[in-house]
Amino acid sequence: MSFICDLCMKSSQEENEMLSDLAHARSKSLEDLRKEMLYGMHKDMRQQADKFTRERLNSNKEKTAELQSQLKDREEELGMESMDSLMQGEKTESVAAKISRDKIRNQLQSQINALKWQPERLSEADLEKALDGLVEKGLLNIEKGQIKITKKGAKKLASFILKRVLENLRRRDSGTHPVEQDSYGVDLAVTHRQYEPGDDYWLVDVENTLLNAMERNAFNENKMSLSLEDFEIYETQGEGKMCAGLLIDQSGSMTGNKINGAIDAALALGELIRRQPRDELKVFLFSDQVKQIQPWDVVNQTTAGGSTDIKAAMKAFRTTVGNVTADKQAYLITDTEPNSENGEFIGFEAASAGIISEALQYRRAGITLNIIMLDENPYLRELASILAKNNMGRVFFAAPQRLEQVIIESYLGKKKGRSYKGAAIVPIPH
Repeated sequence: MSFICDLCMKSSQEENEMLSDLAHARSKSLEDLRKEMLYGMHKDMRQQADKFTRERLNSNKEKTAELQSQLKDREEELGMESMDSLMQGEKTESVAAKISRDKIRNQLQSQINALKWQPERLSEADLEKALDGLVEKGLLNIEKGQIKITKKGAKKLASFILKRVLENLRRRDSGTHPVEQDSYGVDLAVTHRQYEPGDDYWLVDVENTLLNAMERNAFNENKMSLSLEDFEIYETQGEGKMCAGLLIDQSGSMTGNKINGAIDAALALGELIRRQPRDELKVFLFSDQVKQIQPWDVVNQTTAGGSTDIKAAMKAFRTTVGNVTADKQAYLITDTEPNSENGEFIGFEAASAGIISEALQYRRAGITLNIIMLDENPYLRELASILAKNNMGRVFFAAPQRLEQVIIESYLGKKKGRSYKGAAIVPIPH
């Protein structure tokens, strides 16, 4: 039984690694992925695909040998038939034409040629076979050579990433959230309240609920019953609703570890918030244009290129949550200075003025602005200094590899009631 469980865990680990490779791929087409693998990228997925390449080549070798044997036999038969025809006086040209038109011989030769022309290295078909298991489990869709990670696949990968982040926090003993399990939960308070439809069952205070029922049934010796009014639940600390927004820079400079870190952060935070029914996450991608996507669908996005309109992304989140009553937290992830507005390039100074104006709107709307900068160029430093001096938000300079940990730790800190007053520039060690 232990052996079977080990196999299941290994299989799940391989699936997570392949999903991660696909989520981080610059292109989601089979052909582009194949080319990237030939250049040494996506090693985990390449290892899986190479098995099918070897199987195909070995199978082709066996098929070729069998077809060549059948072709040899057929040509011997045709040779005997040709000798008989020539001895009966049939012309050589006629006999040669019969041989060249023989369907069986030509079909065998065509099959042999087709096998010989198959690629000796990794092919699209090999790669697609390597992904078949994920497709069968509903983790991927492949249509017309394009790969798309499904919602189910994204959730599986998100759970894997979140577990990794929480384990890192536990090992570091950060103090922000003492993690004892591979999931997130709220603390139970000492106070109680009556159960309301929609409350989680695990919050029910069994002892007080039974005492209420006993008190209500005190004069009924023959029957003990439970009523909805008997149920009491523990109140929880940090029960207030949170609405978080991830604003992810999708401009041309956000490549490699930067966009990969943003993808992982979105998945981890989305999975954590999914476990908190009262909270919600909204994800926006931006370059010179802004678009809102479902949190799980971040795995199917690639860098868009273009200039950087940070103000538009900030405004999109603010207007979306304008009527929401909650603790509103915006996490802006970027690696470059702002330089455009409304699709027009206006330069750093003018674009910064627009961001400062929008940051003031955030303060009026009660939205906490957390800017996570993945680069430390002088322009970003200048913008961070302006925001900090004017008490307009918190600015982090973070390594891409630690992006998801920074965001998860911030979210857990807020849920634990740790608020950060004022603005700050927080360097995050690489």
